[in-house]
Amino acid sequence: MRGLIYFIIVICFLDLFVQLPVVTPYAMSLGADEFTASIVVATYSVTNLLGNIIGGYFSDRVGRKKTLLIGMLLQVIIISVYVSTPSIPVLIVIRALHGFTSGTLTPAAFSLVQDISRRQAIGKSMAFTGIAIGSAAVVGPAMGGIISFKASYETLYMILAGIYVLGFLLTAVGTKESSTIESRKQSNETSWTELLKRRSLNVSYLSSLALMTSMGALSFALPLKTMELGLADHVTGALLSVFGITAVIIFSTPLNRMYTEVSSIRLIELGILIITISMICIHFATSLTFMYVTLAIYGCGYAFIFPSMNKIIGQFANMSERGKANGIFYSYFSLGSVVGSTLAGYFTTLFGLPFLSMAIVMIALFFILLILGRNINFNGV
Repeated sequence: MRGLIYFIIVICFLDLFVQLPVVTPYAMSLGADEFTASIVVATYSVTNLLGNIIGGYFSDRVGRKKTLLIGMLLQVIIISVYVSTPSIPVLIVIRALHGFTSGTLTPAAFSLVQDISRRQAIGKSMAFTGIAIGSAAVVGPAMGGIISFKASYETLYMILAGIYVLGFLLTAVGTKESSTIESRKQSNETSWTELLKRRSLNVSYLSSLALMTSMGALSFALPLKTMELGLADHVTGALLSVFGITAVIIFSTPLNRMYTEVSSIRLIELGILIITISMICIHFATSLTFMYVTLAIYGCGYAFIFPSMNKIIGQFANMSERGKANGIFYSYFSLGSVVGSTLAGYFTTLFGLPFLSMAIVMIALFFILLILGRNINFNGV
């Protein structure tokens, strides 16, 4: 069952990564300027935030499996509508619906993994979820870039809808409910406010915001960088796959011992610094080779942060509140994409400096985490 769950997580994240290299050029092909294209990118993440909250609540209330099944079915319907997008306003509406349905999946999927993991092994389990997401990050951008280049954007979305049909069937047949009747009855005992105020969880929430702020900037500005260097759309997908490959190598080798041996907050802080360096390097990159190197650096930072921030949720939230905690966590995840893509679009329009602006934002978030994480024992739970 565990291996199947990780494969389902690949599917849950595939639509995010498939779209990274194509949404900006797709919007611009329909007549959007750079800033409008950034709004199209960000719309998905705005409604994804609401989907995270709703999905987290129902994950605790009715169960992980039912929430996944409903979310998968809605994904098939919404993704299929992309093929009939005639204008930017219609594309924005579709992106809004897609973001919501996609957002319902992640809290349920991660709560399921945390439920079935031994407490002392949550860090390594989160590394395996990292492999799943890293695999999506490797396959997704390359798939998006190649299919849209060789066929069309519409063909890409029809293939993606078919993948979610497979995901629905696998979830229905191959997974079991991980929450208990007792935990579902207790799901309303912990308020949203309490989870928002818990300082240990806020470290995870803010880490999620920081990571996805950088990802949001990449999703908008990397296609523009490749255009600036005179490279084709599918090269953007290949570049994004490099960071996924790098992360998967770290997740799947003995290096993953660091998630149980090193404090989560220290790995997160180091990861943010590494991502900041990669943002600066992308700004100054003048060749494709150097771009590959900088995306590999980014992958190292991603690998340090992702399992560590998910481990904190598993440690500091119990089963009856874990869905809601993951819902909040992934709403910050979505908010980060909005902040990153919107700021990148804004600073591109004003100054042409999306990556340097993100480096400054990441440094600011780093110092906030330094203060927030003081005097919390992230290894002793």
